[in-house]
Amino acid sequence: RMAGSRRGKRESGASCACPSGEVRVSTAGGPPEEPFVAVLRPSTASAGIARELTVSRAHEWGVEALADDLALVVTELVANAVRHGGTDIEVRLFPLGDGVRLEVADSSTRPLRPRPATMMDEGGRGLLLVDALSTRYGVEAERNGKLVWAELQPEATG
Repeated sequence: RMAGSRRGKRESGASCACPSGEVRVSTAGGPPEEPFVAVLRPSTASAGIARELTVSRAHEWGVEALADDLALVVTELVANAVRHGGTDIEVRLFPLGDGVRLEVADSSTRPLRPRPATMMDEGGRGLLLVDALSTRYGVEAERNGKLVWAELQPEATG
């Protein structure tokens, strides 16, 4: 149950340098250890907004050691959702002891297909990055789209 939502603000009251109307942030209410949810528009600004909010939450949860890896993973997953989904994107973060579960959901039913990248390709390596930085990750079909998730723990970081 969502306790509330604000545009361009985190529930903790700290402001986000988010463009107006690009993000709607909600938490389940209560302490900062609660799950965190942000709904983003499918725009080029979305990955940066998700990165800023994710890193901020990692610091609030005391898992600063994961902040850089979380930033890379959320950037890749949100950028993929913008590029290939084209629908609003929901970013969810859940504390996992000394780690974090990150979920990115969109309304696209288009399957996630990792593809081999050649030396000349500018893209195509994102899921390899997610795999390398995550303890585990996966994709699940949802009733109205798909959910890509990754779990990061301190032992999985470089």
